[in-house]
Amino acid sequence: MKKILLPLTLLMLWQATILAQNRYTISNRRAIGHFEQADRFYSRRQNKLALLELNKALRFNNRFIEAWLFKADVLHALRRTDEEIQAYQKAIEINPTFFPNVHFNLANVYFKTGKYLKAKEKYKDFLSYPKISDRNKKLSNKKLVNCNFAIEKMQHPVDFDPVNLGEGVNSSADEYWPTLTADEEILIFTRLDYPAKEVKLKKQEDFWVSVRKDTVWQPAKYLSVDVNTHRNEGAQTITADGRYMYFTACNRSDGYGKCDIYYAFKQGGEWSKPMNIGKPINSAAWDSQPSVSADGRVLYFVSNRKSGKGMMDIWQSKLIETLEDGSQRWSQPQNLPINTVNNEMSPFIHAGNSYLVFASDGRVGMGGYDLYKMEKNEQNQWTKPENLGYPINTHGDEIGLVINARGDKAYFSSNRVAKNGRDIFSFNLPRELQPPTTSWLKGKVFDAETKKRLWASLLLIDLERKDTIAQLKSDRVNGNYLLCLPSGQEYMFAAEADGYLFYSNHFSMLGDKKKTDPQVLDIPLYALKKGSEINLRNIFFAVDSWELLPQSELELQRLTRLLSVNSTLIVEIGGHTDSTGDDAHNLNLSNNRAKAVCDYLIKKGIAKKRLTYKGYGENKPIADNESEKGKALNRRTGFKILDH
Repeated sequence: MKKILLPLTLLMLWQATILAQNRYTISNRRAIGHFEQADRFYSRRQNKLALLELNKALRFNNRFIEAWLFKADVLHALRRTDEEIQAYQKAIEINPTFFPNVHFNLANVYFKTGKYLKAKEKYKDFLSYPKISDRNKKLSNKKLVNCNFAIEKMQHPVDFDPVNLGEGVNSSADEYWPTLTADEEILIFTRLDYPAKEVKLKKQEDFWVSVRKDTVWQPAKYLSVDVNTHRNEGAQTITADGRYMYFTACNRSDGYGKCDIYYAFKQGGEWSKPMNIGKPINSAAWDSQPSVSADGRVLYFVSNRKSGKGMMDIWQSKLIETLEDGSQRWSQPQNLPINTVNNEMSPFIHAGNSYLVFASDGRVGMGGYDLYKMEKNEQNQWTKPENLGYPINTHGDEIGLVINARGDKAYFSSNRVAKNGRDIFSFNLPRELQPPTTSWLKGKVFDAETKKRLWASLLLIDLERKDTIAQLKSDRVNGNYLLCLPSGQEYMFAAEADGYLFYSNHFSMLGDKKKTDPQVLDIPLYALKKGSEINLRNIFFAVDSWELLPQSELELQRLTRLLSVNSTLIVEIGGHTDSTGDDAHNLNLSNNRAKAVCDYLIKKGIAKKRLTYKGYGENKPIADNESEKGKALNRRTGFKILDH
């Protein structure tokens, strides 16, 4: 991300007035001559020549206050901040009341460079003058709030100890905009470098990828000749599994505006050709800096379209469908409530979908762009944004921060502590700033008999709220998948593919930290044929009863759909218990539980003649009955195809 340059806070209106009226505080004609020559150079943007003339003027008369004010203006344009401050100080020393706005200008320079106590003092000096513009008075009062905020934050810094990701990622070129998979094994970033070292061409932005082994990021490789071009690509985001990437490209022949959002997807190890995401996300405006949710169903991005609240706003759109050719349809973007009349940039949605980081120059902060976080409450509404604090934020521009799925580590790019331009760093995120922990589940989906990898649909649903948390596909080539499991809820997990029985599982992310540990789960799917059998892990009964609990509804609906679509299936519902209690009791309990499932299916329109039920009690355990975990596995409902 390029440094955002701040324009001159105030044009030197006094200068034009003096030149027009030919009135100066001194009478030395040679000094005035150099001053007016400086003005001619300055009007032609020849700032260095203007500075030479002003220095000559001041050699003739060091009390020439107009020349000191003009010199400060020129030094500002040349970004020579320390000398600019000295010029303002000299003008104030000569006559603090000559041009009251000099206090405002100097305060702005102090604020911009992080000298908050001095800035606060000068803003107060400026506000003490009776005849000042309403605009600058309003700005000064606003900056005073920021000064007080920054001073307080610097007195109570958050933990911040950035670590360079090393030579595998960082080089003598600029590296920035890190994005990583939920398992933190793949890092994709943007590098600004010459396309070929032996040819002195113009630098361009391309994507590079590094794989982590143990704790070390391996030497980065060029991402793909199908994605990278001879033009710039940058500001990318990837889904949790690293298989979909959305990014920004500008001035393309198929673009809708100056900059558009594009996407590419990976099958096996190969990336597709990028496609323009199209309307309504892209527009005639500037559309950029996408951030995609873990499963790829929600996209946040930045746009300056006219219907927004400010200059740059953050928008949200939801995926409607992905077609066979890979093209996508998205909903009409919605403007987020966090936007101000200024700029909001670089959104990042955490893997749990309830924590958003963004940059803004329109809120109380430390100057320039600060990073903020906000979370969703129990009503699924965004809370008030919170500044991430010092020294994560400084007087400079902080734009772009991503957080790992676990929520304990952040990644960012900076030239603050880099040896060679801009590098990528990580740091342990202070506990008070961490999002809720999100674990992950990954593996492969395959045919249980032939071991052939399968292209399957995967679904994660919150059992209490009935909300779909994640919905995605396994890799079409190798059957691999990665899916995020936000903490704090219980989930139904299902996988299904055409011609196969669905796979059912249950995950509780409540309480025990071990439950939130990442897991590897390979999923065998059984073909729709006689003898195939699965366990229905999301059918629940009241304790020692055959009363179906409400959490069972989702699984029962899925089972009903399977039988409705495959109308020739004849099946057995089997009930199983653990070893608690006597044999007769367990046999009766399991039989009635199997019957309860059959009764539900019959009520939903499944023909009674296609259904049988049987209780097996404790006679067919699939785990030991010595532990609570084993007993839980043995308490199950089975589904078996008797005929097809």
